[in-house]
Formats: sequence, structure tokens, C-alpha cells
Amino acid sequence: MQTDLFAPDTSHPAPLVVSYGLGVDSTAMLVAMHERGLRPDLILFADTGAEKPETYAYMDTMSAWLSNVGFPAISVVSYKPTRAPYETLEGKCLTNETLPSLAFGGHSCSLVFKVAPQDKFLSSWTPARNAWAAGVRVQKCIGYDNGPQDCRRRAKADKAVAKKEAEGHADAKLYEYRYLLQEWGIDREECIRLIERAGLPVPMKSACFFCPASKKSEIVWLRDKHPTLFARAIKIEQLAQTGKHQLQTTKGLGRTFAWAELVDVRAEAVTDSAETLRP
Repeated sequence: MQTDLFAPDTSHPAPLVVSYGLGVDSTAMLVAMHERGLRPDLILFADTGAEKPETYAYMDTMSAWLSNVGFPAISVVSYKPTRAPYETLEGKCLTNETLPSLAFGGHSCSLVFKVAPQDKFLSSWTPARNAWAAGVRVQKCIGYDNGPQDCRRRAKADKAVAKKEAEGHADAKLYEYRYLLQEWGIDREECIRLIERAGLPVPMKSACFFCPASKKSEIVWLRDKHPTLFARAIKIEQLAQTGKHQLQTTKGLGRTFAWAELVDVRAEAVTDSAETLRP
């Protein structure tokens, strides 16, 4: 049995969970929910251990706003291995002498370090367990804006969910995924206006400091703003290039180029291509 998000309350209402990334879209989604009088039951942030310092600092800013408007505090979850000798995505790359899966066209880094920790938390969260026992799906809100790129991402996600349901996966019936920004027609520009209207600073793009989806200008910014983090990213790349697996299908963290190529490039000389990946 599925419940409508806006249906009257029942004895087993569908819990409303926000998957929060501390970036522009998911921040705007929370602001838009507040403007519409829609209160989440839970706000989850999955920490890969590799966000930029500015993103971690924004958590304090957002936490104060959430408290002020009467929203729940951010619940932070993270990957907890059973046997692996690492707890972060950076640790996994260094241990296995490889790059994040996105560098090879995959998405397992997001599944392992973001999706799985949230699902594990929800598996023991009482409102979710009560809803599932009553045959009600948990409403999981994802911050995809209404721009063409995120609409394509949503379509791909919908296909993956439909495939799991068709194959009879038990967990396929646990969640109903909601893309509120798209339901409300809010694109990236409107996201920024919403955040500013709420009196909040606009956060920077949330992504691991060594994310293969980074634009060249973002990589050079990291090099100049956070040289220690840039050096750690280069270490991951070099170990993958020279380690036990070595690189065959990609040149480095930039997929078609190595980040090490940007060590001496002048910042003003860097230009980005029109097509770039977003994590």
C-alpha cells in the first residue's frame, strides 16, 4: 500500500525522509519545504569523510537554520565496514590502489558510502520499521532540480527502481522516491533564489575533494585553496596509475586527463567544457 504525501494523517503515516547533501539543490529543497509548510521527519547526511572544508562548515550554518524553523537536526551517517581496513572513500582508494568508481563510469562509491549508510540507519529507525510493518513505504526525498541534467538523472534512477521491482527485490518496496524540486518546477536558478530569500549563504557544490566529476576550474581552485587536499588527491591518482592494478581505461581522476597535469597550469588559463558530470 502506498500513501499520498499530502493525504490526511493516519495511524501509520508515511515517514518523510530528506537525503541531504549539503549542496545547493538539497538545501533549496529544505527551504522550499519550509515555505510550503511541509516538515520532514528525518534529515540524513551521509559523510564520505572527503567533503571539502567549506561543506563541513556549512553544516553549522544549516543546523542553526533548521533549529530556527523547527525542522529536525541533521543526522550524520557514514560507512561502517565489517571487515575492510578503511572507513572512508579515500581510504578505500588508497587501500585498493584505485580511483573512485565514477572515474570508470560507475557509481558504486555513491552506493556504498552514501546510499547504504542511510538505508542501514533507516532499517533500525522506529518510524520506518512501523511504516513497513503496516505496508507503507518511507518517502525518501532526493534533491534533483528541474533542470534538464537532473531530469535525466531522475529518469535513469526511475528505471533502476523499476528494474529492481520487476526482478522482485525485497527492498524495492521499502521506499517511494520523491523529487520535490521537480514536482514544484524549481530549477537551479530558482534554487539559488530560494536559499538567498531564506537569508542563507549559497553553499558550494557538495562533492568529494577528489571527485572525478570535478571541472578543471574546480580542480585548480582546490589546488590553490586547499593544497594539502589537492596533494592527497594526486596521491590517490598516482597510486592508481602505478599500483597493482594500474589504469587501462582512464588516464586519471579526470577520466580523460590526469589531475597531475594541472599542477603548474595557470588558473586564468583553465577553461571547462560545456558537458561535465555532476556527482
